[in-house]
Amino acid sequence: MSKPLNGIKIIDFTHVQAGPACTQMLAWFGADVIKVERPGAGDVTRSQLRDMPDADALYFTMLNSNKRSLTLDTKQPEGKAVLEKMIKEFDVMVENFGPGALDRMGFSWERIQELNPRMILASVKGFSDGHHYEDLKVYENVAQCAGGAASTTGWWDGPPTVSAAALGDSNTGMHLAIGREIRAGRRRGASRCEQTRRSRGTAAGTPARGRDAGAATSGARTRSPPWC
Repeated sequence: MSKPLNGIKIIDFTHVQAGPACTQMLAWFGADVIKVERPGAGDVTRSQLRDMPDADALYFTMLNSNKRSLTLDTKQPEGKAVLEKMIKEFDVMVENFGPGALDRMGFSWERIQELNPRMILASVKGFSDGHHYEDLKVYENVAQCAGGAASTTGWWDGPPTVSAAALGDSNTGMHLAIGREIRAGRRRGASRCEQTRRSRGTAAGTPARGRDAGAATSGARTRSPPWC
């Protein structure tokens, strides 16, 4: 049976939950997703919450079905060469590294566009560009608190409480997948190449409170190279 994303090739440079939730949905819709992992260890969730020895944890398998995978050391020239070849041949890269990690790896947005001007880069980041926390890593509890979701649970006479459900991670992955599809559709119609970025705090789905509310709920941002 034909699926909507048949023929789309995606570099899955994600780990843990927010990014893998996005790429798994894209794989369900037919995309060929290649998960790139660290040599020797792979995604940290392969061993987190493991209940059977020498087997991938359910936490990993529930977020990475329908994908192929490879290990790649981008600190070595050989690894960089393999990634450059993939970028030239693939349609999309999805990543949720800490801020600036891709740049330090030698694969800035500008470099990626040199290799493949039609590549869509989708990124999960905690706070929007220009925010005073933009260089910080963000995990689930920060996303729920900064996005306001923690204020909707707990006790009336107690402090805000973080939900055990990974609202920030999973909802962000869903929104990033939707954003990628919207950008791809616009590009097919207007021959544009763009970068989609998602502020992770928006995934909580509730109004944020406090001085960081605006940045935490700023939503998706796009930017296009001048030649597109």
